[in-house]
Amino acid sequence: MKNIKIIFGVLLVAGVLISFTAEQKHRQERNVANVSLFNEVNNPFEEAIKNQATIISLNPSTDINVIEIEEEIELDIDTEAYLPYGFDAYKGFQLDVADINVIEVEEEVELGFDVNQYLPANFNPYKV
Repeated sequence: MKNIKIIFGVLLVAGVLISFTAEQKHRQERNVANVSLFNEVNNPFEEAIKNQATIISLNPSTDINVIEIEEEIELDIDTEAYLPYGFDAYKGFQLDVADINVIEVEEEVELGFDVNQYLPANFNPYKV
């Protein structure tokens, strides 16, 4: 009985391993088929791009002019004159989630007709 269990276990493990290798071979074949499919796709612009490609020499003194614009922002205001001594803009900026109030605005649904005509008298949708 012990030998039968060992043989059954070996056969089970061999079957699992064979199924994994067959799946890997299937995936490899599918990937090869996908690659060959994309290689067969004809790009109509490929030849035009190859024919019109030109080499650009990058000589910075003659070919390319780079203009760098550096703008300085001047407010013409001395902010220290308007703020108290020792002012810290980030003081007390600790945000607490409990301080956030969420207000849900319930939108009124417009159906385009009077629903009271289609409901029984004294209808209450919230009544259990």
